[in-house]
Amino acid sequence: MIGIYFSGTGNSKYCIEKFLEEYGDNSLAYSIEQTEAITHIINHDEIVICYPVQFSNIPKILHDYIVTNSQLWKGKKIFIIATMGLFSGDGAGILARLLKKYGATIIGGLHLKMPDSISDERL
Repeated sequence: MIGIYFSGTGNSKYCIEKFLEEYGDNSLAYSIEQTEAITHIINHDEIVICYPVQFSNIPKILHDYIVTNSQLWKGKKIFIIATMGLFSGDGAGILARLLKKYGATIIGGLHLKMPDSISDERL
């Protein structure tokens, strides 16, 4: 299994690395912004994808990555981790449906509530 992630603040990167550490087979995680991520997706059948839910949706950069590389997902078994602040909406479900459209099998999903970075307090 390999990890693929998008992380704006580092939370999603941390979560996928902890998941893979617990999974226990010395798997590595790659940012969708790293060019070698595609090579690793091609060479692995089991993938965990982690990302932050943005506005109850998939981040646009991840959506575009999935669509642009649509041929990569056929036959892949994917576990989805969606990190969230206050509300996840259907973050993991939205990505699951998109990946299924391109032939992936979703083997599970997890929403992780993270510390929120939004505050209504005056400085």
